Amino acid sequence: MKLFLAAVLLLLVGTGCGGYGSGMGTTPAPTPAISPAGGTYSTPLTVTIFDSMANAVIYVTIDGSTPTLSSPIYRGPFSLTQTGQVTVRAIASAGGYATSQVASASYTLQ
Repeated sequence: MKLFLAAVLLLLVGTGCGGYGSGMGTTPAPTPAISPAGGTYSTPLTVTIFDSMANAVIYVTIDGSTPTLSSPIYRGPFSLTQTGQVTVRAIASAGGYATSQVASASYTLQ
């Protein structure tokens, strides 16, 4: 019985058992992809963010700040309507994984 409990504990510690972005995992979640790529565009510009992990939660900012687990959750494509420089940044989080690297796209909107 002791051996069984030790094996279960080792399995849980080795694979992580935390919630979204809890840091329990050591492997980062895949970095989201932002579309379109950064560049100069006319307004309005529709921005879409993708992640290859089906259960990932994507957090996004549009003011150039680094997203955190307290940032707004991405819920689907959105439009940028203001002119000037805009930087969209996103991270992904999933149970058992560390938070992803930051994805970033800078737009000059006319």
